[in-house]
Amino acid sequence: MNIGILASGGDGAGMNYCLYNIYKKLYKRNNIFLFNRGYYGLIYNDVLNFDISYIKKHSQDGGIMIKTSRCPEFETLEGQEKAIENLILNKIDVLIVMGGNGSLKGAKELLKQNVNIIFIPCTIDNDVLNSEYCIGFDTACNNCANFIKQVNDTMKSFNRTCIYEAMGRKCPAIAITVGNMIDADYMYVSNNCSVESCIEALRKAKKTKDAPIVILRENLIDIKYLKEEIANKLNLDVKTCIVGYLQRGGRPTKLEKNYAKKFAEKCVNEIKNKKFNKSIIVKNGVFVSEKLN
Repeated sequence: MNIGILASGGDGAGMNYCLYNIYKKLYKRNNIFLFNRGYYGLIYNDVLNFDISYIKKHSQDGGIMIKTSRCPEFETLEGQEKAIENLILNKIDVLIVMGGNGSLKGAKELLKQNVNIIFIPCTIDNDVLNSEYCIGFDTACNNCANFIKQVNDTMKSFNRTCIYEAMGRKCPAIAITVGNMIDADYMYVSNNCSVESCIEALRKAKKTKDAPIVILRENLIDIKYLKEEIANKLNLDVKTCIVGYLQRGGRPTKLEKNYAKKFAEKCVNEIKNKKFNKSIIVKNGVFVSEKLN
């Protein structure tokens, strides 16, 4: 069988470990095509020549060794046609797509053209399909929480309040999880939150804490504006930290590796049984495959 694998969109720790566990189970009896930089690699037939030793060596690295990219060209009919031509040229029997919502959208376009697909949700935002877990989430949360804990040691030394902006696009999962991990004094995570309620929470917190913490989900409110409002209304020394890409890198956590391996095992099982056009998800704590529509 000829099996293609690509990663598209954002990266996340654990993706390499998932890739390794898929590859080592399939490469001896199948031809594996690792497309470079996601859908870009499909359009330009850019296939990487990695062997099992290289993949094993980098299996616990952060990021994704086969690279990823945003590919606006794939959103066009012409780009999709080029991709399908190369899938036919390489006689790909099934394509494994690792990624988030944008990657899923692309996979569904290929599915419409009768390309066999297996989709694995990989995004730190943890917001794909109905899956309870997406690869990259636990590591991102731990990276973010550890960063905040370290920075807040300094905030305590100066009696400073700090606003930490976490990633998540439009999904509050990271901010909420990290907020609970670090016992944040206010979690500004949705449109239901407000500057006024944040200020009131900090008014109470500063009575007992040297360095109150606000965790902010990105894309909700300008962090500088929030800082100024808090500082002016409460007469506090307020700092800001945008945690940023630190959340997406680093070695995967033990839980991340465990989940990545289980995603891989379920994926391999579906391929061996030729059960294509599936998404692998976690449902009620169990790894299952659901029909990809």
